[in-house]
Amino acid sequence: MTASGEAPHALCVVPIGCGTAQAACHVVRQSITHCCAPDHGSDPAILAAWLANKTPENLAAWITAPDATAWAAYCGEAMVGFALLTRTTLALCYVVPEALHQGVGRALLREAEARARELGLAALELESTRTAEAFYRRNGYEPAGAVQSWAGLQAQPMRKVF
Repeated sequence: MTASGEAPHALCVVPIGCGTAQAACHVVRQSITHCCAPDHGSDPAILAAWLANKTPENLAAWITAPDATAWAAYCGEAMVGFALLTRTTLALCYVVPEALHQGVGRALLREAEARARELGLAALELESTRTAEAFYRRNGYEPAGAVQSWAGLQAQPMRKVF
């Protein structure tokens, strides 16, 4: 039971289509704004640059792109996480602040890795924020190149070999 006396909802991760782009966009924007605050330092210009292409229209296009697979993590009816695999890259993996440290990111990562294996990939690549780097390291990813910089943000290329 939760503190409010309600039974907790089980986590469910499912593949999604473009009809969920609005909810996925909300997850991504909430995660970037709140969970990734150490990365953007609450600097309005950096945050605006990061969020600029995170629109429902763009998410719909990314979800339906050739060679893309997307998943949503739900807790009850609420989408609490979103991940997008494009070819050999985990392009997006975000969790809403309320769902951090509850296995949502790990569940999304496992789905993306399973799909990568189904596709015959030998490894999965991603660019991690500094905030998420420890999470990816705990899940078997290692740095795979020099830190990248863009619009005041830093990203560590990472890779996991299967």
